[in-house]
Amino acid sequence: MKQLFSILFVLLTTACTWVKDDPEVCPYGFWLNLQYTYNMLDVDAGQKYLKEVSVFVYDADGNFVTRIDVPQSSLKANNYRVLVEGIPEGDYQFVVWSGASDNHYAISGDRNIIDMFRLTLADQASEYSIQLPDLYYGSLPVVHFDDNYASHNVRMMKDNNQLSCLIVPMIQDVVMDPDDYVMKIVSDNGTMDAYNKLVPVKDITYLPFVQDTVVINDQNYGELHGIKFGITTLRLMEKTDCRLILEKKATGHQIFNVSFPESLGMIGSLYTKLGEPLTVQEYLDRQDFFTLVFFLSGDLEQLIQLQVNSWRLRANNHLKL
Repeated sequence: MKQLFSILFVLLTTACTWVKDDPEVCPYGFWLNLQYTYNMLDVDAGQKYLKEVSVFVYDADGNFVTRIDVPQSSLKANNYRVLVEGIPEGDYQFVVWSGASDNHYAISGDRNIIDMFRLTLADQASEYSIQLPDLYYGSLPVVHFDDNYASHNVRMMKDNNQLSCLIVPMIQDVVMDPDDYVMKIVSDNGTMDAYNKLVPVKDITYLPFVQDTVVINDQNYGELHGIKFGITTLRLMEKTDCRLILEKKATGHQIFNVSFPESLGMIGSLYTKLGEPLTVQEYLDRQDFFTLVFFLSGDLEQLIQLQVNSWRLRANNHLKL
Protein backbone atom coordinates (compact mmCIF):
# COMPACT_ATOMS: atom_id res chain seq x y z
CA MET A 1 0.00 0.00 0.00
CA LYS A 2 2.85 2.40 0.82
CA GLN A 3 4.36 1.72 -2.61
CA LEU A 4 0.99 2.50 -4.29
CA PHE A 5 0.77 5.90 -2.54
CA SER A 6 4.30 6.69 -3.67
CA ILE A 7 3.40 5.98 -7.28
CA LEU A 8 0.25 8.14 -7.09
CA PHE A 9 2.23 11.01 -5.56
CA VAL A 10 4.77 10.90 -8.38
CA LEU A 11 2.01 10.88 -11.03
CA LEU A 12 0.17 13.81 -9.49
CA THR A 13 3.25 15.97 -9.06
CA THR A 14 4.58 15.32 -12.57
CA ALA A 15 1.28 15.40 -14.51
CA CYS A 16 1.70 19.02 -15.58
CA THR A 17 4.93 18.20 -17.36
CA TRP A 18 3.14 16.13 -19.96
CA VAL A 19 -0.47 17.33 -19.91
CA LYS A 20 -1.05 20.75 -21.52
CA ASP A 21 -4.65 20.40 -22.62
CA ASP A 22 -6.00 22.60 -19.85
CA PRO A 23 -3.80 25.48 -18.67
CA GLU A 24 -6.12 26.08 -15.70
CA VAL A 25 -5.42 22.55 -14.37
CA CYS A 26 -1.76 22.40 -15.46
CA PRO A 27 -0.59 25.99 -15.88
CA TYR A 28 2.23 26.57 -18.32
CA GLY A 29 3.61 29.32 -20.52
CA PHE A 30 3.49 33.12 -20.45
CA TRP A 31 -0.03 34.49 -20.90
CA LEU A 32 -1.59 37.90 -21.38
CA ASN A 33 -5.04 37.88 -19.79
CA LEU A 34 -7.16 40.45 -21.66
CA GLN A 35 -9.83 42.19 -19.57
CA TYR A 36 -12.29 44.90 -20.59
CA THR A 37 -13.63 46.17 -17.28
CA TYR A 38 -12.94 49.84 -17.96
CA ASN A 39 -16.57 50.63 -18.70
CA MET A 40 -19.46 52.26 -16.87
CA LEU A 41 -20.66 48.95 -15.39
CA ASP A 42 -17.15 47.97 -14.24
CA VAL A 43 -17.69 44.39 -15.45
CA ASP A 44 -15.51 42.33 -17.76
CA ALA A 45 -17.13 42.57 -21.20
CA GLY A 46 -14.10 41.38 -23.15
CA GLN A 47 -15.72 38.19 -24.37
CA LYS A 48 -18.55 40.22 -25.90
CA TYR A 49 -16.58 43.00 -27.55
CA LEU A 50 -12.97 42.01 -28.17
CA LYS A 51 -12.35 40.59 -31.63
CA GLU A 52 -8.93 39.69 -33.01
CA VAL A 53 -5.94 41.27 -31.29
CA SER A 54 -2.48 42.42 -32.35
CA VAL A 55 0.25 42.31 -29.70
CA PHE A 56 3.39 44.38 -30.28
CA VAL A 57 6.30 43.12 -28.19
CA TYR A 58 9.16 45.47 -27.26
CA ASP A 59 12.24 44.92 -25.13
CA ALA A 60 12.89 46.93 -21.98
CA ASP A 61 14.58 49.67 -24.02
CA GLY A 62 11.59 50.06 -26.36
CA ASN A 63 13.01 48.20 -29.37
CA PHE A 64 10.56 46.17 -31.44
CA VAL A 65 10.89 42.39 -31.05
CA THR A 66 7.87 40.77 -32.68
CA ARG A 67 4.18 41.06 -33.45
CA ILE A 68 1.60 38.45 -32.44
CA ASP A 69 -1.74 38.40 -34.30
CA VAL A 70 -4.46 36.32 -32.70
CA PRO A 71 -7.84 35.65 -34.37
CA GLN A 72 -11.01 35.73 -32.32
CA SER A 73 -11.38 31.95 -32.56
CA SER A 74 -8.07 31.49 -30.72
CA LEU A 75 -9.03 34.11 -28.16
CA LYS A 76 -12.24 32.24 -27.39
CA ALA A 77 -10.44 28.89 -27.21
CA ASN A 78 -7.99 30.30 -24.64
CA ASN A 79 -10.57 32.23 -22.60
CA TYR A 80 -9.35 35.55 -24.03
CA ARG A 81 -5.74 34.94 -23.09
CA VAL A 82 -2.80 35.31 -25.46
CA LEU A 83 0.14 32.90 -25.25
CA VAL A 84 3.53 34.56 -25.76
CA GLU A 85 6.31 32.22 -26.86
CA GLY A 86 9.33 32.00 -29.12
CA ILE A 87 11.27 34.94 -27.67
CA PRO A 88 14.47 34.79 -25.59
CA GLU A 89 14.37 35.10 -21.82
CA GLY A 90 14.46 38.74 -20.81
CA ASP A 91 12.44 41.81 -19.93
CA TYR A 92 9.68 42.95 -22.29
CA GLN A 93 6.77 45.36 -22.60
CA PHE A 94 3.58 44.75 -24.55
CA VAL A 95 1.18 46.96 -26.53
CA VAL A 96 -2.17 45.35 -27.38
CA TRP A 97 -4.80 46.52 -29.88
CA SER A 98 -8.10 44.91 -30.71
CA GLY A 99 -9.67 46.07 -33.97
CA ALA A 100 -6.46 47.63 -35.31
CA SER A 101 -6.30 45.11 -38.16
CA ASP A 102 -9.54 46.53 -39.61
CA ASN A 103 -8.86 48.31 -42.89
CA HIS A 104 -10.13 51.60 -41.43
CA TYR A 105 -7.00 51.79 -39.23
CA ALA A 106 -3.30 51.73 -40.04
CA ILE A 107 0.02 51.40 -38.24
CA SER A 108 2.34 54.25 -39.15
CA GLY A 109 5.54 55.85 -37.91
CA ASP A 110 8.57 53.75 -37.01
CA ARG A 111 7.15 50.76 -35.17
CA ASN A 112 10.71 49.54 -34.46
CA ILE A 113 10.88 52.06 -31.60
CA ILE A 114 8.02 52.14 -29.12
CA ASP A 115 8.07 55.92 -28.78
CA MET A 116 7.60 56.30 -32.53
CA PHE A 117 4.69 53.86 -32.86
CA ARG A 118 1.54 55.42 -34.31
CA LEU A 119 -1.97 54.12 -34.93
CA THR A 120 -3.97 56.30 -37.32
CA LEU A 121 -7.06 56.35 -39.46
CA ALA A 122 -6.11 54.52 -42.64
CA ASP A 123 -7.62 57.07 -44.99
CA GLN A 124 -5.57 60.25 -44.81
CA ALA A 125 -8.59 62.37 -45.74
CA SER A 126 -9.58 65.18 -43.42
CA GLU A 127 -13.27 64.15 -43.29
CA TYR A 128 -14.88 60.88 -42.24
CA SER A 129 -18.55 60.03 -42.61
CA ILE A 130 -18.38 56.34 -41.69
CA GLN A 131 -19.22 54.39 -38.58
CA LEU A 132 -15.78 53.57 -37.25
CA PRO A 133 -15.36 49.96 -36.10
CA ASP A 134 -14.63 49.29 -32.43
CA LEU A 135 -11.03 49.85 -31.33
CA TYR A 136 -9.56 48.77 -27.98
CA TYR A 137 -6.17 49.41 -26.41
CA GLY A 138 -4.19 47.81 -23.60
CA SER A 139 -0.59 47.65 -22.43
CA LEU A 140 1.69 45.86 -19.99
CA PRO A 141 4.78 47.61 -18.58
CA VAL A 142 8.14 45.88 -18.43
CA VAL A 143 7.89 42.33 -17.05
CA HIS A 144 10.25 39.36 -17.08
CA PHE A 145 9.73 36.52 -19.56
CA ASP A 146 11.14 33.02 -19.02
CA ASP A 147 10.04 29.38 -19.10
CA ASN A 148 8.06 29.61 -15.87
CA TYR A 149 4.29 29.91 -15.86
CA ALA A 150 3.04 33.50 -15.68
CA SER A 151 -0.31 35.20 -16.26
CA HIS A 152 -0.47 39.01 -16.54
CA ASN A 153 -3.68 41.02 -16.67
CA VAL A 154 -3.95 43.55 -19.50
CA ARG A 155 -6.75 46.08 -19.01
CA MET A 156 -8.30 47.10 -22.30
CA MET A 157 -9.91 50.47 -23.00
CA LYS A 158 -12.28 51.43 -25.79
CA ASP A 159 -10.81 54.10 -28.04
CA ASN A 160 -13.83 55.30 -29.98
CA ASN A 161 -17.22 56.74 -29.14
CA GLN A 162 -20.61 56.84 -30.79
CA LEU A 163 -22.97 59.78 -30.50
CA SER A 164 -26.68 59.87 -31.17
CA CYS A 165 -27.44 63.59 -31.60
CA LEU A 166 -31.02 64.85 -31.68
CA ILE A 167 -31.76 68.44 -32.72
CA VAL A 168 -35.25 69.63 -31.76
CA PRO A 169 -36.92 73.05 -31.61
CA MET A 170 -38.59 73.92 -28.31
CA ILE A 171 -41.90 74.54 -30.08
CA GLN A 172 -44.33 71.97 -31.44
CA ASP A 173 -45.23 73.39 -34.85
CA VAL A 174 -41.68 73.67 -36.24
CA VAL A 175 -40.40 70.83 -38.47
CA MET A 176 -36.73 70.51 -39.43
CA ASP A 177 -35.21 69.00 -42.60
CA PRO A 178 -31.94 67.08 -42.02
CA ASP A 179 -30.69 68.08 -45.48
CA ASP A 180 -30.64 71.71 -44.37
CA TYR A 181 -28.02 71.17 -41.64
CA VAL A 182 -24.49 69.86 -41.09
CA MET A 183 -23.56 68.24 -37.78
CA LYS A 184 -19.86 67.56 -37.24
CA ILE A 185 -17.13 66.95 -34.69
CA VAL A 186 -13.79 68.64 -35.29
CA SER A 187 -10.75 67.49 -33.31
CA ASP A 188 -7.08 66.62 -33.70
CA ASN A 189 -7.57 63.08 -32.39
CA GLY A 190 -6.84 60.92 -35.44
CA THR A 191 -3.45 59.59 -34.29
CA MET A 192 -2.50 57.68 -31.12
CA ASP A 193 0.84 56.47 -29.82
CA ALA A 194 1.89 53.26 -28.05
CA TYR A 195 0.79 54.75 -24.71
CA ASN A 196 -2.71 55.56 -26.02
CA LYS A 197 -2.05 59.29 -26.00
CA LEU A 198 -3.21 61.53 -28.82
CA VAL A 199 -0.48 62.83 -31.13
CA PRO A 200 -1.30 66.23 -32.69
CA VAL A 201 -1.13 65.99 -36.48
CA LYS A 202 -4.13 67.69 -38.07
CA ASP A 203 -7.80 68.36 -37.40
CA ILE A 204 -10.20 65.60 -38.37
CA THR A 205 -13.83 66.34 -39.20
CA TYR A 206 -16.22 63.54 -38.27
CA LEU A 207 -19.51 63.71 -40.18
CA PRO A 208 -22.70 61.68 -39.63
CA PHE A 209 -22.85 58.13 -40.95
CA VAL A 210 -26.64 58.34 -40.66
CA GLN A 211 -29.19 61.19 -40.45
CA ASP A 212 -32.98 61.27 -40.41
CA THR A 213 -36.04 62.98 -38.95
CA VAL A 214 -37.15 62.22 -35.41
CA VAL A 215 -40.19 62.81 -33.21
CA ILE A 216 -39.78 62.93 -29.44
CA ASN A 217 -42.27 63.44 -26.66
CA ASP A 218 -40.77 65.78 -24.12
CA GLN A 219 -42.36 66.06 -20.68
CA ASN A 220 -41.99 69.84 -20.75
CA TYR A 221 -42.65 70.73 -24.39
CA GLY A 222 -44.84 67.93 -25.72
CA GLU A 223 -44.37 66.38 -29.19
CA LEU A 224 -41.37 67.89 -30.96
CA HIS A 225 -40.24 67.31 -34.55
CA GLY A 226 -36.51 67.40 -35.16
CA ILE A 227 -33.59 65.63 -36.78
CA LYS A 228 -31.08 63.04 -35.61
CA PHE A 229 -27.47 62.34 -36.52
CA GLY A 230 -25.24 59.36 -35.74
CA ILE A 231 -21.51 60.13 -35.49
CA THR A 232 -18.45 58.17 -34.35
CA THR A 233 -15.14 59.64 -33.23
CA LEU A 234 -11.84 58.34 -31.92
CA ARG A 235 -10.73 58.81 -28.32
CA LEU A 236 -11.90 61.93 -26.50
CA MET A 237 -9.42 63.56 -24.14
CA GLU A 238 -10.10 66.34 -21.67
CA LYS A 239 -7.08 68.42 -22.69
CA THR A 240 -7.61 68.09 -26.45
CA ASP A 241 -9.88 70.63 -28.11
CA CYS A 242 -12.89 68.93 -29.63
CA ARG A 243 -15.80 70.95 -31.02
CA LEU A 244 -19.31 69.72 -31.68
CA ILE A 245 -20.84 71.98 -34.32
CA LEU A 246 -24.22 72.42 -35.98
CA GLU A 247 -24.39 74.77 -38.95
CA LYS A 248 -26.78 75.63 -41.73
CA LYS A 249 -25.69 74.00 -44.95
CA ALA A 250 -26.76 76.85 -47.24
CA THR A 251 -24.99 79.66 -45.40
CA GLY A 252 -22.45 77.97 -43.12
CA HIS A 253 -23.92 79.85 -40.17
CA GLN A 254 -23.11 78.05 -36.92
CA ILE A 255 -26.09 77.58 -34.65
CA PHE A 256 -23.81 76.25 -31.93
CA ASN A 257 -20.17 75.32 -31.46
CA VAL A 258 -19.60 73.65 -28.08
CA SER A 259 -16.58 72.17 -26.37
CA PHE A 260 -17.59 68.54 -26.43
CA PRO A 261 -15.33 66.98 -23.73
CA GLU A 262 -16.01 69.92 -21.41
CA SER A 263 -19.78 69.50 -21.74
CA LEU A 264 -19.56 65.75 -21.13
CA GLY A 265 -17.18 66.26 -18.22
CA MET A 266 -19.77 68.18 -16.24
CA ILE A 267 -22.05 65.16 -16.53
CA GLY A 268 -19.26 62.70 -15.70
CA SER A 269 -18.75 64.14 -12.24
CA LEU A 270 -22.29 63.00 -11.36
CA TYR A 271 -21.21 59.35 -11.68
CA THR A 272 -19.25 57.62 -8.94
CA LYS A 273 -17.06 54.57 -8.48
CA LEU A 274 -16.54 53.27 -4.96
CA GLY A 275 -18.19 56.42 -3.69
CA GLU A 276 -15.83 58.78 -5.48
CA PRO A 277 -16.89 60.91 -8.49
CA LEU A 278 -15.33 59.96 -11.78
CA THR A 279 -12.73 62.30 -13.18
CA VAL A 280 -13.53 63.88 -16.52
CA GLN A 281 -11.03 61.68 -18.35
CA GLU A 282 -12.21 58.49 -16.69
CA TYR A 283 -15.79 59.24 -17.66
CA LEU A 284 -14.77 59.95 -21.27
CA ASP A 285 -12.88 56.66 -21.38
CA ARG A 286 -15.45 54.48 -19.63
CA GLN A 287 -18.55 55.81 -21.43
CA ASP A 288 -18.58 54.91 -25.13
CA PHE A 289 -22.12 55.89 -26.19
CA PHE A 290 -23.76 59.26 -25.70
CA THR A 291 -27.30 60.41 -26.44
CA LEU A 292 -27.40 64.17 -26.81
CA VAL A 293 -30.55 66.23 -27.31
CA PHE A 294 -30.02 69.83 -28.43
CA PHE A 295 -33.03 72.06 -27.77
CA LEU A 296 -33.12 75.09 -30.09
CA SER A 297 -35.11 78.28 -29.91
CA GLY A 298 -38.26 78.50 -32.01
CA ASP A 299 -36.46 80.43 -34.74
CA LEU A 300 -33.78 77.67 -34.88
CA GLU A 301 -31.04 80.22 -34.31
CA GLN A 302 -29.92 79.55 -30.75
CA LEU A 303 -29.08 76.60 -28.49
CA ILE A 304 -31.19 76.80 -25.31
CA GLN A 305 -30.55 73.47 -23.57
CA LEU A 306 -28.40 70.39 -24.01
CA GLN A 307 -29.45 67.02 -22.61
CA VAL A 308 -26.65 64.45 -22.20
CA ASN A 309 -28.18 61.04 -21.53
CA SER A 310 -30.68 62.00 -18.81
CA TRP A 311 -29.00 65.20 -17.60
CA ARG A 312 -29.82 68.70 -18.87
CA LEU A 313 -27.51 71.70 -19.19
CA ARG A 314 -28.70 75.23 -19.87
CA ALA A 315 -26.75 77.10 -22.53
CA ASN A 316 -26.43 80.37 -20.61
CA ASN A 317 -25.37 78.78 -17.32
CA HIS A 318 -23.36 75.70 -18.25
CA LEU A 319 -22.26 75.52 -21.88
CA LYS A 320 -19.23 77.24 -23.28
CA LEU A 321 -20.27 78.22 -26.80
